[in-house]
Amino acid sequence: MKKIVFGLVAVSSLVFGAGCGGNYCDDAADAYEGLADKANDCPDIKAALGDLKFSDSDIDECKKDLDNCSSDEKDKLNDSIDCINDLPDCESGKEADWVQKLTACAQKSSGVTCE
Repeated sequence: MKKIVFGLVAVSSLVFGAGCGGNYCDDAADAYEGLADKANDCPDIKAALGDLKFSDSDIDECKKDLDNCSSDEKDKLNDSIDCINDLPDCESGKEADWVQKLTACAQKSSGVTCE
């Protein structure tokens, strides 16, 4: 279980640290808050995710970074958020599978460097 949690924290850092573009900032804030709800039945994962709320200043800063993102990067970011939104709820006993799905979502934003 510890491996799963450590992997989840690493993946979360990749996804949450990605740059921003378009409506991505507002969509990301909503998706990350929804992600915490999806982990309700998996307490170790929910704890690893921590507080996923974006402040207004976080969203504003994200929106300012828009000019640094290419259209390809924006597409990748939006694909990642769509993937997170489509994740099923985590089920106790199936945490590893859920983390793999979250990892796949994070990989959709691979190569994004705008921040």
